[in-house]
Amino acid sequence: MEINLTAPALLFPALAILMLGYVNRYVSLAGVIRSFKKDYDSKYIHTNLLEQLKILKKRIELLKYVLLSAMTALILACLSMFFIFINMQDAGKIVLGLSLLVMITSILISISETSLSNKSLIIEIDDIVMKEKNKS
Repeated sequence: MEINLTAPALLFPALAILMLGYVNRYVSLAGVIRSFKKDYDSKYIHTNLLEQLKILKKRIELLKYVLLSAMTALILACLSMFFIFINMQDAGKIVLGLSLLVMITSILISISETSLSNKSLIIEIDDIVMKEKNKS
């Protein structure tokens, strides 16, 4: 199968959008962590604080790998285009395949990070529900 420069170039918009989403998640997570720190310094204690901090720490680690794998996929897509450009079709195909696998990996890790985010939100919701039940 012959591939041309447009095949790996199709990955650029997808990778750019993915990376933008990942960076936004990272920035918002940093804001949550800073908010937790500010609350802690002002003596406000969140529900299940240690569990939530453990989740936040795991999420920040996962996001590091998500961003790293997305950047690696972008580099591999560029490298694939280079190989195709210099008429090394077989190397271009292999590197393009690797780029796709790394991109899929970043999405799978992102799914794991999202599930941790949901777990943290459920802790907050359960706290509100418990406080509302105690009022009545």
